[in-house]
Amino acid sequence: MTTGPSRLGICILIAGTFLLQTAAAQRTAPPSPGRGSTTSRTPTSPDTTTQPVFVAGRVILDGGAPLPEPVAIERICSGVSRREGYTDFKGQFQIQLGTNLGFQDASENDPRTTPGSPARTTAQSGNRRPPDLSACEFRAVLAGFQSSTVSIRTSGDMFQFDVGTIVLKRMGEGRGATVSLTTMSAPKDARQAFEKALRAMQENRLEVEEKELEKAVRLYPQFAAAWSMLGDLHHQRNQIEEARTAYKQALAADPQYVNPSFGLALIAIQEKNWEEAARLTALVAAMNSYAYPAAYFYNAAANYNLAKYEPAEESARKYKTLDTEHKHPDVALLLSNLLLQKNDYAGAAQQIRDYLALVPNAPNAEELKARTKSLEDLSLAKKQ
Repeated sequence: MTTGPSRLGICILIAGTFLLQTAAAQRTAPPSPGRGSTTSRTPTSPDTTTQPVFVAGRVILDGGAPLPEPVAIERICSGVSRREGYTDFKGQFQIQLGTNLGFQDASENDPRTTPGSPARTTAQSGNRRPPDLSACEFRAVLAGFQSSTVSIRTSGDMFQFDVGTIVLKRMGEGRGATVSLTTMSAPKDARQAFEKALRAMQENRLEVEEKELEKAVRLYPQFAAAWSMLGDLHHQRNQIEEARTAYKQALAADPQYVNPSFGLALIAIQEKNWEEAARLTALVAAMNSYAYPAAYFYNAAANYNLAKYEPAEESARKYKTLDTEHKHPDVALLLSNLLLQKNDYAGAAQQIRDYLALVPNAPNAEELKARTKSLEDLSLAKKQ
């Protein structure tokens, strides 16, 4: 019976989604455009015809504790989020909007983004009007933590804004940390190099990023966050052995730091080393599943390819529950194939319907609809 995708098909499925999730890995130093996002973006220069807009504030941990390392700041306007920059080691930030990802792309419906619109014509003619940030909020991004959101508060003029304090609250009680305590012990010069690497990563200046990270770990060999970020950089360049070495250095410096373990798991997935992938993804899920829910998705795929269907189904169901943003709707296709192993035709058909509800324009939508009908027929025949 061939109503479901073969094991080879699942291998192809996972290989196809691998590049998407590598960047969505939610690391402590979040990946740069092209390294961590599902849509690659080329950094854009600020619009020189408009007044620069600056936003300032600070980020603290719940309870008032300071941050152990810099975190990313995102702007959300009309439901669209854009990463704007990073805090310093003290949690303070002052960011010029649009330097990295383009300010006026925040809302595709914003008339100011339309060439020839009255707002844009006014800006180009030299009448520098303040941007409308009334629908915008700001948040911090750190894997395993939930961020409060804050709105704009003016601080004297319409081109400098103070958003106040953003609070990060830890999610869950996992033993794995997404920030390394070794960072707090790093000397000043090493921390400065790490901050420069973060800025270079945001601007997609990979050579500068690599240079600063190597400087950071040279000055402070126990700098686990810098080692892990260097592993990310090598992995992006497909320098697998260099990436593996950097991740292992990070783990040697801080065994409770979960980020490099996830990096090693992604390498195992890429290499189709299913035993190692199953072990590492299970480890990551046990250490901090709130920070890395995708560990369950990859664990399900690895166990499926090992013909360990029960743990594969358990992990797939956990991931489907956690994937509220539907980053991997194809987990439903994996579940469908797993349910076929138990001759649960009705359940397998429902999973395909779940997938098509999220991806109605999938390239193989017609094939999947036909498969659903076949499964429904099998389910009906089984009842008779």
